[in-house]
Amino acid sequence: MKPTIQSLALTAMLCFLPTLATAQNSNRAAVEQTMQQLMRGFEAGDSALIFEAFRKDGIVVGHSATTGKLVTLTAEEWAEGFPGKPAADEDQRHRSYEILDVTDEVAMVKVRLDYPGWDGVDYLALLKIDGRWQIVSKSWGGKRKPAAT
Repeated sequence: MKPTIQSLALTAMLCFLPTLATAQNSNRAAVEQTMQQLMRGFEAGDSALIFEAFRKDGIVVGHSATTGKLVTLTAEEWAEGFPGKPAADEDQRHRSYEILDVTDEVAMVKVRLDYPGWDGVDYLALLKIDGRWQIVSKSWGGKRKPAAT
């Protein structure tokens, strides 16, 4: 019996699926590590830790409800807002993230920020550059919360 092109293609696909799944799991794990580095930077208020995950030449974009304008910063400009120590209300800040998609070279992550004075969402784009996952852009939005009484 002669093998058909379809049966050969199916056999080849079945042989390579475990390899693809392993590569996908490996990339997802590496993105997870990058996100954990970023979270440590947020918690510590430390730009040096932030830059272990975020490229200094990355871009940060959002819309300021206060000014009504689009805000565009370099990652270095954005990181100037980190004081080098945890925020006074760090124990009241809650962050979570969800890895939305990971391919061989691109990933997208959604970050939720629930702070005493801020309720926000960031979307982070990551690229695999020279074998290392790095955040290259952050798009943010959110709203101020009323001051606690």
